[in-house]
Amino acid sequence: MQKLEKIIGYKFKNKKILLEALTHPSFFFKESYERLEFIGDLILDAIVGIYIYKKYKDKDEEYLTNLKSAYVNKNYLKKVADKIGVIKYSKYVGEPPNRTDKFLEAIIGAIYLDGGWKNAEKFIKKFILNTQLEPLRDYKNLILNYARKIKGVIPEYEITEIKGPPHKREYEVKVKIKGIRNIGKGKSSSLKEAEILAAKSLYEKIIKS
Repeated sequence: MQKLEKIIGYKFKNKKILLEALTHPSFFFKESYERLEFIGDLILDAIVGIYIYKKYKDKDEEYLTNLKSAYVNKNYLKKVADKIGVIKYSKYVGEPPNRTDKFLEAIIGAIYLDGGWKNAEKFIKKFILNTQLEPLRDYKNLILNYARKIKGVIPEYEITEIKGPPHKREYEVKVKIKGIRNIGKGKSSSLKEAEILAAKSLYEKIIKS
């Protein structure tokens, strides 16, 4: 853990919280990273959002939303986690977990709880906001705006299937807009990602129709 602390530039007062952040549910479900991942996701969203709001003073809400989506996207976060080498310090059973972005978010949560906002912000700026990214289209927001403008309703998301054990879930989601025949479907190991893919599917169908 000392090597990882040196890499990330933060020394934990409570080593147990870092150990928890590095524990995959397959190793110990009750004391895994999942709760820390939850708080880390919230902190990441807030810090990235505030940062780009201050930096891009001339950009509108849509641009800021899409740019934030690029920085908190699981694929980008996975690249960051893999560059740090988080998996080498983690605990798991079986095949190495593919979703290393979850460890990264858990580490952010752990830093925040152990050292406060400023230390979490320092980490995020050093490893996540240090790269210039292009905005990522927010399909959920696009669908929401379309549904409100055209039909005066909001999209309806529904989980159609959940597969796998708690530490290796796969979600299938569908989304529809009342009054429109098209339905969007998405599948992912993350519920949030499955909803985004479903929204993208529906949006592309609407554009083509």
